[in-house]
Amino acid sequence: MSIKKIVLFFISLLALSSSLLSQAPSWKVNEPDYQHTMTFVAKLNMDGAQLNGQNDMVGAFVGTTCRGVSKPTYVASSKSYYAYLTVFSNSSGETITFQLYNSSNNKTLKVSKTIKFVANQHLGNLFQSYSIAEPTLNDKADILTFDFLNIKSISSSVVPGSVKIKISESFPLNSLTPVFTLSKGANLLKNRIIQTTGSIATAFTSAVNYEVLSEDESALSNYTVNVSHVQDPPLFYKKDAVCSTLGAIKVVSKREGADVKLTLNGKLVETKPISNGESIFLNLVTGTYVATIENDYKVIIINLKVK
Repeated sequence: MSIKKIVLFFISLLALSSSLLSQAPSWKVNEPDYQHTMTFVAKLNMDGAQLNGQNDMVGAFVGTTCRGVSKPTYVASSKSYYAYLTVFSNSSGETITFQLYNSSNNKTLKVSKTIKFVANQHLGNLFQSYSIAEPTLNDKADILTFDFLNIKSISSSVVPGSVKIKISESFPLNSLTPVFTLSKGANLLKNRIIQTTGSIATAFTSAVNYEVLSEDESALSNYTVNVSHVQDPPLFYKKDAVCSTLGAIKVVSKREGADVKLTLNGKLVETKPISNGESIFLNLVTGTYVATIENDYKVIIINLKVK
């Protein structure tokens, strides 16, 4: 490429850059014209993506008059970008509208959400920022479902502010991994730390408190999760009698120490406690037995089999 073509290329590139920059909004406020201010700590969102470019902007307006301008600032402690916006006015009650500018695609968008000017009012903080977004983000903060990874809950009740779950006693409560669904765009927090579904094991030996923060951060809901055990049903096994060898019954249960009563034709044969997870009855003649442990029972018939 000749020197002349290189020079022309860079001139064209500079002209294009200048053209693009010239399309950026020239929003400005003459601050001395106004007596009062209203301030915001806001997150900016356009077309579903947070604005974080150094040349992105938000403008606040009354009618067509610009009353405030801000750009995103990164806050390391929150790992996010915020616009510290000051809006100016001479009287409360004016309707404030917003516009967003995305420098990456040179797009300006009017925000449908409006607010009334209130002198000296401050809205938003680093935890619950004020949302300036188009389209508007979701303002719901609900737990929709709540269960545990690789565990089928026996019952799960989710109502505003409370989750109650019953699971098998086979699963210890000191290490359960929650899996959950929330309102669109919402975040689940524990001790103000965002939780990810199916990834963090937690002890549920006592009530666990969570918060749900809506997508637009305007709503914060509190939930208490209580998990309790349900006893597993006992398992019953039998061995029929064979010729001169008598039969046997085995009861398997996690109810360590619970008594198992064995009756034959309505008469008590023997009572044995569950020891090391089982109770075994030997030397049983043929007949119809009933094995009972607490409120569970099983009718078991010992047959005579011939080799």
